[in-house]
Amino acid sequence: MDAIVFLGIQGSGKGTQAKLLSELTGFRHVNIGELLRMQIHNGSDSGNLVKETITRGELVSDEMAISLIAKESNQASNGIIFDGFPRTQAQALVLLSKYNLLRVYYLDLSEEDAVERLSARRTCQNCGETYNLTTYRPKVENTCDSCQGLLFQRPDDEPEAIRKRIAEFFRQTHKLKDLFIQHGLLVAVSANASIDQIAEVIRQDVKSILPR
Repeated sequence: MDAIVFLGIQGSGKGTQAKLLSELTGFRHVNIGELLRMQIHNGSDSGNLVKETITRGELVSDEMAISLIAKESNQASNGIIFDGFPRTQAQALVLLSKYNLLRVYYLDLSEEDAVERLSARRTCQNCGETYNLTTYRPKVENTCDSCQGLLFQRPDDEPEAIRKRIAEFFRQTHKLKDLFIQHGLLVAVSANASIDQIAEVIRQDVKSILPR
């Protein structure tokens, strides 16, 4: 199955760009964070373990991440856009072996800007839509534009958890850039541009890798 990956530090806008590209290409957007939150919502033993792990700002095991992705891949679609996967070399090697990886978009953002963005992020407790009090505010304070649900700050967006997640990113995920460069798959895009500007850069590149 064809696949596209969005890679970048937390807060770089992977989810936003993945969603826009999904609408453009018809590829299914698979967000590993949402899959993990579904596990938590189910209230199972594995879900409770995921909750504890995420709250500490740590990554879930490779086995769990790969298992969740495998289940999603069994669903029919034109292709998959992975958002938040892979995060480790083991996950990246599975991705390269199991999928026809077309492109990896690396959204380049500094650690300082990432902390600022994540601290200002708010999520709808009803539909999961995300906002940013600095760059993408809701029309009504603390209220989702789409479903009028209440906005809240996720536990993994608390300052201590943010710092741990960023440390994990540089310890494990950042070095995946070199792996994907070696395979000729990585395209770096500045995450400091506007949402529309970033989307246009990606759209122009996608035209070169997808059949007309």
